[in-house]
Amino acid sequence: MRNEVQDEQLIADYLSGNRQAGNALAERYYPALRTYFRTRVPTEEAEELAQHTLLHTVARSERFRHASSFRHYVYSVARRVLAERHRQALRRPDCDPEHETPADDTSPSERIVRLERHAALELALTELKSPFREVVRMHLDGMTNVEIAEALGIPSNTVRSRLSRALASLRRALANDEAA
Repeated sequence: MRNEVQDEQLIADYLSGNRQAGNALAERYYPALRTYFRTRVPTEEAEELAQHTLLHTVARSERFRHASSFRHYVYSVARRVLAERHRQALRRPDCDPEHETPADDTSPSERIVRLERHAALELALTELKSPFREVVRMHLDGMTNVEIAEALGIPSNTVRSRLSRALASLRRALANDEAA
């Protein structure tokens, strides 16, 4: 509760022209954001995404409506930044069969099948509703249900039910894709 009051005061100070207040907000949330992104993307991208999130939240703090905590607002922006990163990754896949370094025992046709399965999974993920997609991505990144619940600020039972429903939906979508 103490940080919320301080956050609101810092926001008010920043909006009235005090740049140091904006720096204080950035310093307060940067370590947590960097950790948030490190659990979801390669380490080299985490810092950039954390900075990008801070630019959006602090520079645009006039958009903060005070309906919830500033922390919640920061993580909402972080989730949107992460979703945009995933959308961009889908548009330019890193797995190009012509540029992939194959294992000695992997045939070109096996690599193509693997890439097609990966593309089908990514497509199926994009078709999930955002709360389900986010839980699945975190799960695929190796987070436990408790870690996901803490990161999203929701009960762990909600994580478990969303994950169960989302995985069932993905299985159906992938089964339909293979049958087609």
